[in-house]
Amino acid sequence: MAVSIAYLLLFAGLAPAYQKILASAPTTGNIAYTLPTERTFLLNVPEVYDHDEPHPLVLSFHGAGGNSKKQQRITELSDPSLRIAGKPFLTAYAQGVNNTKWPMTHIWKGAPYENKTVDDIAYVFDIISTISSTYNVDRSRIYACGKSNGGGFTALLACRPDTSAIIAAFAPVSPALYQGTYAFHNCTPARPAPIFHIHGVVDTVTPFYGRTPKEGSFGPEPDVRLWRRQWADRNGCKGPYPGAWPEPTVTEAHPGAWDETWDCPGAEVKALSVEGLGHAWPSTLGLDLAGRPNQTSNFNLTNQHLVQFFSRHRL
Repeated sequence: MAVSIAYLLLFAGLAPAYQKILASAPTTGNIAYTLPTERTFLLNVPEVYDHDEPHPLVLSFHGAGGNSKKQQRITELSDPSLRIAGKPFLTAYAQGVNNTKWPMTHIWKGAPYENKTVDDIAYVFDIISTISSTYNVDRSRIYACGKSNGGGFTALLACRPDTSAIIAAFAPVSPALYQGTYAFHNCTPARPAPIFHIHGVVDTVTPFYGRTPKEGSFGPEPDVRLWRRQWADRNGCKGPYPGAWPEPTVTEAHPGAWDETWDCPGAEVKALSVEGLGHAWPSTLGLDLAGRPNQTSNFNLTNQHLVQFFSRHRL
């Protein structure tokens, strides 16, 4: 189409101006970035991107051992039909680094096996700055989501005053809520942070019911039912009596998928507990093989819940 238009404009004497417009238009589709720090990420820009309009930006973090392309595949966030607040959005699929001492690959801050020689927080700021220098990003609509170790990192971003000040809402999926993610203490967001937590009830990698120090793996993890209520309390919800945890409104969003919502004065806390689902990003296609043999759900998280949650929140 561009060739035919340029051919017609050639006869009208407008071809040089048209070529200038083409040269200045930012690239769409998948773009692989390498930062000056040598860290990388994969950016997806929808074909309908309009440089005259600000667009939401989603940061998505893979699990330990994962990668940007896998995260793009299992989340389906690059589906061109998706919208946040009625607008197409950009998605940055971040890439974790290897641990230099342990045999752990592609990992994030907050885990006991994190690579302490790199700065994952600075990396997040670098991603946002790099994308914003080329694309028209709506700074009030930057979001974070992640799976497993990347979900724990997403939870950590929600707890930090610097990152919670620039990211509008957070959605950790089956997060690895290690002590380094501030799951037990030291969670000090700059403001009440909207949280959407999704977890398979039969997850054995990051257990729904938590893990004690004696149960091995990489240290204790909280029972997610308590972790959610702590966020509700943090966001201003109150229990039915002094000393009680805030209780949610519960509905069955899909057969066996239970929606818990705390409509708190500060910010919403929302959760989905999915019966029969393992360590997987919920999808009817069962794309997240980390949850095998329980990786398939009867709904699609991304297009049925996630973008709607993000749409409700902005800075």
